[in-house]
Amino acid sequence: MSASLLAAVRAAAAGTPSSGAGRPAGADVDEAPAGMVPTAPGNAETAEALHTWLTRFEGQILRRLPSGVDAGPFLAAVRDRLPALEGCSPASILEAVLACASFGFNPDGKEAVLTRDGSLAVFIPTYRGYVRAMTNSGAVTSIRTGLVYACDEFTYEPTRPAPEDFRHVPNLDVKRSERGEPRFAYAFAWLAGGDRSQPVILSREDAEEIRDKHSRAYQRAVAEGREDTFWHTDFWHMATKSCIRRLPKTVPTSAEMHALMAVEEAAEERRPQLEHAPDPEAAALVAEAERAAKAAEGSQDVPPARLPVKGGRGRRKGVKKQRGRRAAARGSA
Repeated sequence: MSASLLAAVRAAAAGTPSSGAGRPAGADVDEAPAGMVPTAPGNAETAEALHTWLTRFEGQILRRLPSGVDAGPFLAAVRDRLPALEGCSPASILEAVLACASFGFNPDGKEAVLTRDGSLAVFIPTYRGYVRAMTNSGAVTSIRTGLVYACDEFTYEPTRPAPEDFRHVPNLDVKRSERGEPRFAYAFAWLAGGDRSQPVILSREDAEEIRDKHSRAYQRAVAEGREDTFWHTDFWHMATKSCIRRLPKTVPTSAEMHALMAVEEAAEERRPQLEHAPDPEAAALVAEAERAAKAAEGSQDVPPARLPVKGGRGRRKGVKKQRGRRAAARGSA
């Protein structure tokens, strides 16, 4: 991408409109956006004012959406999330929206959500977003996830061949309230060839260890006395997502999946998410350049010269012609 959103993010942080229409000029996108210092909580605009302000950057947002994604539902979902982001820095709101748009996920809570980490807005994919990214590779046809409750029948014998090694039978004869607490989260993939991947299974203790060691957002919340992270509010959803994030170790996956993990890790560490988000516009330009290069190579291909066949008709004519010229030369001499 020849220009970045750096100027727009700076303008956003300053509360001034971006200069000019379209994508603003600036440094390369891999520079850390300036103006990421959050405003004090409670001093940001109201949700309606935030929406009015975001419309200044609608062109940049729409250019980030992959082709085939309907802009209407995306923008509507963004608007619905703005009340929850009041108090976040405008720059972080803009970056979170752009990062979400890059993947074509609607931030409606199904595949992704725009949420807050302190006074920063961040884009967070759900486990369904990870499922979509993984199946986009073409090597994975579907992902199966589940929770094993206390009264379910569940066995896992890794020494047995798949699919005999794994068995989960939910107890549907009892009320949901009587199924007990979840004991395990799991995920596995069905591959294009019909094989099943090795399942990833996490107990509550396993998931808590992942949370405590790797979730910077959870660690900050604990240090600040907050209980507003997804690990606090939706523990088993996060455990399921942790299972899916471990599938790429044994399952072929897409570049989109790796980008999605990098973007979420950037959010955890409060680094700019746009550095890792895919750029559909740049990808389209690269694809067009590759097609043009192949077309140019094809137009320059010269059919190889046909070699004369020994004893063939063409060779005999050539020989007779040559001999005739030699005889004429001798006569004139």
